[in-house]
Amino acid sequence: MASDARLVMNVVVDKCKGVFDGLESFVDIGGGTGTVAKAIADTFPDIECIVLDLPHVVAGFQGSKNLKYVGGDMFEAIPPADAVFMKV
Repeated sequence: MASDARLVMNVVVDKCKGVFDGLESFVDIGGGTGTVAKAIADTFPDIECIVLDLPHVVAGFQGSKNLKYVGGDMFEAIPPADAVFMKV
C-alpha cells in the first residue's frame, strides 16, 4: 500500500492541488505509516494532517509541525477534520 500511495500522491499533489484549497485539516483513516498524510503535509504546510490507525500500528511514529499520529478505532471515533480520506 505504501508504494502505491507514494506514486499516487506524487500525481495528486502535483495535478490536483485545487482539491486541497480551503482545507485546514485532513484525516487519513487507516493511514499506516502516513505516506499519504506526509505528502499532503509537506506540500500544504497550512493543513493539519492526522493519521488515524490502530494504536499498535502508529506506536512510535513521530509527527511534525502539521502531521500527527493518532491511535484509535475508526468505528469508535474519527478526529474532526475538514476532509477525511480512506483508501479501499
